Amino acid sequence: MATLAQQILDRFAEGGTLARADLVLDADYDSIGRALGELVKDRKIVRVSRGRYRKADKGQAAPANTISEAIEKKVRRSKRNVFLRKDFAGLGSYDAIGRALKQKTEDGKLVQIGYGLYAKAQVSPFTGKPAPVVGIKRLATEALERLGKEVSVSSYEDAYNSGRSTQVPTGRMIAVKDRVRRRIGYDGNYVIFQRA
Repeated sequence: MATLAQQILDRFAEGGTLARADLVLDADYDSIGRALGELVKDRKIVRVSRGRYRKADKGQAAPANTISEAIEKKVRRSKRNVFLRKDFAGLGSYDAIGRALKQKTEDGKLVQIGYGLYAKAQVSPFTGKPAPVVGIKRLATEALERLGKEVSVSSYEDAYNSGRSTQVPTGRMIAVKDRVRRRIGYDGNYVIFQRA
């Protein structure tokens, strides 16, 4: 007779996912959980969300153990500074991604800069707290462009650049052609939007 782990592996269709609740086997709930855990540890199956698994791809590198690790790997490899929550949608369920993003912000790998907006972070040598790796203006500009908004130079920057003003702009004001409803910033510092 096949082992419990082998019985579980036999239930997986090629490329499909399977919920733990769908596994009707001659074993108790805890035994099935242990067998699933061993299969994940042996990299034979991958946990895609809470209670859902899929068979591991043989041709690819070993997958990340958790959604949190997969998010960290994706952020580390990306050239972007700003990430939308939907960038991680394929890694698991909505709630699981929310928990993983919260964990990454607590770990200091990400900083939440707005509703559904996250930025790459590192520990600041000045405050000892996590801070984005680029400035707030660049973050806001990238975030707005990712949200499909057209960004331009503010009237203060335009006046300074053309020599009509000697006051140096703070860089916290951005001109946007569309209406923006969300606040973008971190640690009490937010960008001010001006209608272009």
